[in-house]
Amino acid sequence: MLEYIKGKLINKKPTSIIVESGGIGFNISITLPAFEHLPAVNDEVKIITQFHVKENPFSVVIYGFSDEEEREVFRQIISVSGIGPKTAMSILSAIDYRQIIELISKGDYIPLTTVSGVGRKTAERLALELKDKLGRSEADITYSKLDKGMTGEPGKISGVISALMSLGYNRIEADKMVKKVATSSSFSQMTVEELIKEILRGEG
Repeated sequence: MLEYIKGKLINKKPTSIIVESGGIGFNISITLPAFEHLPAVNDEVKIITQFHVKENPFSVVIYGFSDEEEREVFRQIISVSGIGPKTAMSILSAIDYRQIIELISKGDYIPLTTVSGVGRKTAERLALELKDKLGRSEADITYSKLDKGMTGEPGKISGVISALMSLGYNRIEADKMVKKVATSSSFSQMTVEELIKEILRGEG
């Protein structure tokens, strides 16, 4: 639902924008990195979004992000008990999502306590509950960048990993196997089938 909104940028502030699309003006709450990537007012914009419905009192909010990876980190943060969208947006505006992933993977929650509304206990809970989840997200983000930057074929690495898992390897094993060939000079020219054969030859 509402993967993104594309339309004319009517107004922009560091915390929100208005986008006109299909004759409707959408008020979208955004992170600071999303604001920094915006075009000029009246230009066309495409913003990655997350639709959120709150009960008691009922309200509907659309959140906007700089890219899909930042949105995924947002989703992981709000999955932690006691942490809502507003706090998650504050965290992502204060600290780049890549740094958040790095901090949590190391168990270093102290920098998170500098964000307004995030106390020591909340930061500790974030680091504890998200260490494994964001560790996986970091791998997915790395592969996503490789797909776009090295191959020009989004999904190639994902396809290789899926194929390896269908052969009986678990995700961790598949990740390690793909990393071995991802930096090869011939990687971008190889098909999914060729990559799988190359990986399996290396394991043999």
